Amino acid sequence: AEYWDRPGAFARECVRWPRGKGPTDYQIEILDEVPTSQRLAVRSPHGAGKTTTAALLVLWFALTRDGKDWKVVTTASVWRQLSKFLWPEIRKWARLLDWSRIGREPFADGRELLTLQLKLSTGEAFAVASDQPSSIEGAHADHLLYVYDEAKAIPAETYDATEGAFSGAGDDASALAFALAISTPGEPQGRFYQIHKRDAGYEDWATRHITLEDPIAAGRISRSWAE
Repeated sequence: AEYWDRPGAFARECVRWPRGKGPTDYQIEILDEVPTSQRLAVRSPHGAGKTTTAALLVLWFALTRDGKDWKVVTTASVWRQLSKFLWPEIRKWARLLDWSRIGREPFADGRELLTLQLKLSTGEAFAVASDQPSSIEGAHADHLLYVYDEAKAIPAETYDATEGAFSGAGDDASALAFALAISTPGEPQGRFYQIHKRDAGYEDWATRHITLEDPIAAGRISRSWAE
């Protein structure tokens, strides 16, 4: 209950960060914006910690919603983004969770935490290919989180397939379905671009632009590398 709507605090307080390390201010702001805005699209340069942010959001949602009916659907523009990047990142941060703070035993490998799935007592997080919109449309639960990783190339049909989860939410900030679409910028086309352009029909999405200066200031990117 303490972290129900505070994913930023979960990231700060429930992870055993190395001394002198921790989430950046913009990562905290992104995490806290998801339960506030319900749907958030973030564009960011390489090296800013996008995948880490998405992984921490998945772990927060699973651990705060378990005991209720919940699901997390993760998808990406290509399957290897899920199998080689996002889900290894989820497993990495799961190993660094402060279980004494969380109040349960670590995830059981092979039973709860699998290669592309986290299955707890009353719900699960899992990977779905973005070229299978019907698989995403079939996700039903009282509490839903959608994560679109490298979202710039995810088909519009996949975004549309998730809309049913938001149909009863209206303007209620306590809505039970959330979405995070996060990506480096790409070509000026596609749903992710339309959302950030603020095209008509996508007003329900909040947007955030992590500028190059943000991760440079946080020490995540060197200016010489960027140049």
